[in-house]
Amino acid sequence: MSGRRGATLTKALLTVGCLLAAPLAQAISVGNLTFSLPAEADFASKRVVNNNKSARLYRIAVSAIDRPGGSEVRSRPVDGELLFAPRQLVLQAGESEYFKFYYHGPRDNRERYYRVSFREIPTRNLTRRSPTGGEVSMEPVVVMDTILVVRPREVQFKWSFDKVAGTVSNTGNTWFKLLIKPGCDSTEEEGDAWYLRPGDVVRQPALRQPGNHYLVYNDKFIKISDTCPLKPRPAE
Repeated sequence: MSGRRGATLTKALLTVGCLLAAPLAQAISVGNLTFSLPAEADFASKRVVNNNKSARLYRIAVSAIDRPGGSEVRSRPVDGELLFAPRQLVLQAGESEYFKFYYHGPRDNRERYYRVSFREIPTRNLTRRSPTGGEVSMEPVVVMDTILVVRPREVQFKWSFDKVAGTVSNTGNTWFKLLIKPGCDSTEEEGDAWYLRPGDVVRQPALRQPGNHYLVYNDKFIKISDTCPLKPRPAE
């Protein structure tokens, strides 16, 4: 699993379909690029925000993947396994709406991954002349890639922490996030993050040292070490 600072299961793929791209800060916003469908749920939602100054059309495409990563293998989902609604929508400037994803696949102990691509399309085609004499679009088509993780219906959240070896292992059948903040007074920006899939192991010297080490599972923080003393409460 990725071990870069601030790494995620996926990266944003911004496809600019023109030579004069608008500032990406004004493009589509989808929040976290990795989102999950909990074991006890049948659907997950993803909020899309139009940060542009004019209307945009939004469409999505879904591919099943074996495991997230650079060498992932994509395939077409089995018919009816993962459905989504709406098929497309139009958002005015500043508006937001939710896409919903419904899982109807096997209810077993295997985690499943899907690459969900959000495509933002201008509703009008503004063009200008290029230096070569042709026409280029003034407003780009932007594609944002995300990962949907369908947790096993028979979920097993298990992990092990070996302080001597400096390792954290995912011994269960579903993913979680590892946060390592070196030292006891480090900031969020100084921390590192890893996403561990089933069977993944992270080995870091910082895990052998004092620091704030957490797992994040289903939006809950789980402290795995008690090497940092509690800070005294301010006097009342």
